[in-house]
Amino acid sequence: MAYVALYRKWRPLTFDEVVEQESIVTILKNTVKTGRIAHAYLFCGTRGTGKTTLAKIFARAINCLSPKDGNPCNECDICKGILSGQILDVSEIDAASNNGVDNIRAIIDETNYAPSISKYRVYIIDEVHMLSTGAFNALLKTLEEPPSGVVFILATTEPHKLPVTILSRCQRYDFKRISRQGIMSRLEEICKDIGVKYETQALNFIAQKADGALRDAISILDQTIAASENNITLKAARDSSGSLDRMFIEQFAEKLLLQDGGSILKLSDSIFADGRDPSNFISELMGLFRSLLIVQNVDNPKELLYEDDEEIERLKKLSSLTNTKEIAYLVKELSKLENNLKWAVQRKIVFEAGMLNLCDRRTSTEDDMADRISLLESKLADLVANGLKYAQVSPVVAVEEKVEKVEEKKEENIVEPKEEPVKEEIVEARPTKESKSAKPIDTLDWNDFLQNITDKNKSSISALIRVNSKGFVLEPNILIIAFSNKMMMDMVVRNNVFDILDESASMAFGKPMKVKLLMEDELEAFSASSAVEENEQENKEKDDNFENALNLLSQLAEDEGFEVFNIE
Repeated sequence: MAYVALYRKWRPLTFDEVVEQESIVTILKNTVKTGRIAHAYLFCGTRGTGKTTLAKIFARAINCLSPKDGNPCNECDICKGILSGQILDVSEIDAASNNGVDNIRAIIDETNYAPSISKYRVYIIDEVHMLSTGAFNALLKTLEEPPSGVVFILATTEPHKLPVTILSRCQRYDFKRISRQGIMSRLEEICKDIGVKYETQALNFIAQKADGALRDAISILDQTIAASENNITLKAARDSSGSLDRMFIEQFAEKLLLQDGGSILKLSDSIFADGRDPSNFISELMGLFRSLLIVQNVDNPKELLYEDDEEIERLKKLSSLTNTKEIAYLVKELSKLENNLKWAVQRKIVFEAGMLNLCDRRTSTEDDMADRISLLESKLADLVANGLKYAQVSPVVAVEEKVEKVEEKKEENIVEPKEEPVKEEIVEARPTKESKSAKPIDTLDWNDFLQNITDKNKSSISALIRVNSKGFVLEPNILIIAFSNKMMMDMVVRNNVFDILDESASMAFGKPMKVKLLMEDELEAFSASSAVEENEQENKEKDDNFENALNLLSQLAEDEGFEVFNIE
């Protein structure tokens, strides 16, 4: 007799054998008992959770000659005929390969005829979201006014892709993921039945790898049994599923947390040398970081991790190198990298560059954020103070003193107005402004700037700038991109993307910015010339402020009736 795969051999034949779908099973069993059979059902959920299995059980149950507590007997001629595929009243259709209008019209034509043997003609349409728009329109009328004795069971993993008109005409049942404990229980049952030795850690790994899909877990188990000669070990489970050793993953995570770029490159090279899938590795790495989050935030991690004491201790030691904020940042960036790998041609280069980028990270702690807020508040206070200083009218008392001094016409009183507080404040501000020069850009701001360029469909420009230049900031609003290669800078210039660069920089810094492209050896000269221009602008502003002050004083003198003398 030909070998039958374990997931087929252990497919449930009754409602009671279905794992962890109790609410749906109860409703369907009651439906069979009461005979209140709807014309259309929609089964939704992730892969391997029992949608098609329950659809087949339900199709047999509503046609069974002697159902037992809502379950099909699987012994009558109807049940046996459906199980063997000899009764054509129950049809299973793959919508992925039969998604055209003609396929649906053929089904509609068949519904005009009564069932040949059974009570109901049942159509199980799997992956129904793959039907074309025309096919959905053709099916709509039949779902709205179905012939008697016809039942449609639609199964899909993506119900959001179905038209609302289809959804509103079906009874919808959402299947939940199978828990890790539920999968492990079924795997243990299978191993004991077929007489296979196993390690609990191996079954736990398989359950975790299946990600809530029992069918996937049984398939991995079947493959592991074949590879391990009826002795399921953790190493055999990892090898058969294409996963790396757990110690290797923990070592990689440790080097990533320590920002050891050289070790990361060596470990990355071994991943590709062994023929491992980088996307699969990233998924396992994110799973490890999830374990670290649990260890840091849950009093009893064993409730969620199902790991032994030795592994828990290793996780606690590894979690001491980081914090929750940093882990959340790493998981977010790893998710982006996993998505980028789907479309990458040079996957190894993209993988290594992404990991090195994570090594160069700088996450913001609460203290860093507080420092930044304090800096912004101080800058805002200076701006407000300067604005008020030039717009504020001199106090009345000061004017009265000047009136008296003008009347007395003492020389020392005439000279005294030159010593104004405003002039003193301007003089004190000079050292700060004169000391400004181009400073290296903050890593987070630089990454945000490059990401903004990528988001504007200029990923090639972003990559060219990232690899061939460094960023510098010249206050108050100039971002300098200093290139090491003249040809690379000319390529950016020829693309004429200055508006995009300015806009990207403004978004990254949260204020209007101007981008300048320079060679590295021109940076010092540009900073110096900018300082000269800034001093000239400052002197011009001083002259303008002094002129405004004289005009204001003259206006006050005219209003109050005293005279102002210009002493040179």
